Amino acid sequence: MYWKRFLPFLLSLCLLLVFSAEVAAAAVSSEQETAASHLKKQGIMVGDQAGNMNLDKGLTRIELATILTRLNGNPEHVQAEQVFYSDQCKFRDVPDWARLYVGYCYFNGLMVGYDTGAFGAYDGVTPAAATTVVLRYMALPEVEWDYSTACQTALEQGLITSEAALKAEVTRGDLAVMIYRALGNTGPTDTEESETPSTTGISKNPDGSINPPADGSQYVPQVGDVIRCDDGTNYTITDVSRWDKSMFASGPIGALPEPTCDWSLLEQPELPEMEVRHWQNETGDHLRVRNLYETRRMQYTLYNAIGANPETWENGAPKLSSKGNQLVHINLSIPDDLSYQMFWPWRASEIVNLFNSLPPGTYSMQAWDVYKDGKFLHTEYQIHVI
Repeated sequence: MYWKRFLPFLLSLCLLLVFSAEVAAAAVSSEQETAASHLKKQGIMVGDQAGNMNLDKGLTRIELATILTRLNGNPEHVQAEQVFYSDQCKFRDVPDWARLYVGYCYFNGLMVGYDTGAFGAYDGVTPAAATTVVLRYMALPEVEWDYSTACQTALEQGLITSEAALKAEVTRGDLAVMIYRALGNTGPTDTEESETPSTTGISKNPDGSINPPADGSQYVPQVGDVIRCDDGTNYTITDVSRWDKSMFASGPIGALPEPTCDWSLLEQPELPEMEVRHWQNETGDHLRVRNLYETRRMQYTLYNAIGANPETWENGAPKLSSKGNQLVHINLSIPDDLSYQMFWPWRASEIVNLFNSLPPGTYSMQAWDVYKDGKFLHTEYQIHVI
């Protein structure tokens, strides 16, 4: 009857396991609710007609298409071109209300249908499919991944929980957490708050203010972000409605350019130090944040222009001067005393056409995020050529 001696221990162990599971479930539920609340305020996930977010409900492919359109698209542009995007949806199994969203995703390469010609409107979304679209949105040029490794990559990037990665199909709450983290928000933390940079390169100061990434990774501003300025003050972001949206652009900016020539053979200028310039005058409270991610976009676009121009590229390598030097030199900042050409929103043609008009030379370029009175105005692209 020795087993009677172990009965209290076994009961205690069972209770401990049940309690631990309840605590873990509560933590997951809490983050899902936080994420869903944030995305609801941004208009990315809006819930059903009653406003219920249904976080425990399975995510369907048409729901994913709807969320992706709101995440990636300029709302004004999508609504203005709703007839065009609806016509892009050729799938018969998509209900009328979802044709706009499926058409947008199909046209922009965010989602495709099955080989049968169906979209699978009400099919569930696997973790691999969900992490694939989130990783595409993040545009991580330094990270190599494909559909087969999307889940593992998302785990390494801290985008998905291990529990969600093991599911056959993800829930709406699982996707909310993925997008929430992809937008630069941290996942569940210990009681002690970390001050080390996150996967997006953002670091946090003891007072809760943040330092934009200095490593060239992307920072997507959020309402309520408090940015530490170079003058020691803090600047609060109150409006990001114009982020990645412009009446002059057809949609959000895509991923950074991929190489069309051997970039390693070209000059490799270092990124400048991060700058956060703050000043006030009679016109308002101003902030300019050096955008190193978009500066890299300018650099990579110029690289490809060099490789595509016969005056600067031949036989698979850059052309050289009679002294053996490259014909194109690149700087990733512009001294304050120099004049420059400026444009916004992003248009690769502004750099390509300028380069092709006078290929050899020294190109200095930089990008700045411009704010006024807490409101994001635009990202300004500047270039100087001699």
